[in-house]
Amino acid sequence: MSSYRPPRPIGPYGTYRDHAPAPDRRAAPVTSYSSDPPDEPRDWTKHRRPQPVEFLLPISEKLLDELPPDVFPGALASQYARIVNLIALQWNDRESCGRYFNSLINDQRGGRQGFPELVRRDLLRLAKYWYHIESASPI
Repeated sequence: MSSYRPPRPIGPYGTYRDHAPAPDRRAAPVTSYSSDPPDEPRDWTKHRRPQPVEFLLPISEKLLDELPPDVFPGALASQYARIVNLIALQWNDRESCGRYFNSLINDQRGGRQGFPELVRRDLLRLAKYWYHIESASPI
């Protein structure tokens, strides 16, 4: 019991009761004091980052057709088409494609889960092929 205020009277069921009537807890109707029309719903799609496509682009299909059968990244293409698309778009650029392979294979942010084992093998095999071809232009 607090020494700063007097005790409240206890009701018949052992609970405190207030001297003031209980407030009405029903929701009061919302009234607008503004003469402005209500705001129309905003279209947030213009503010969102575009999502990468989840299907193979024609340039990716062409790259996959040109790869030797032992290098073909089947698991990668079926599970991560967006990554195959980015590899295909950068295939002829030695600097950016090498950087992209490096970022996919090596965890640079720390604590990442990584790819499933079949996908990781596909990435390693494809990167090894890419690094060892004479001219990086099968497409």
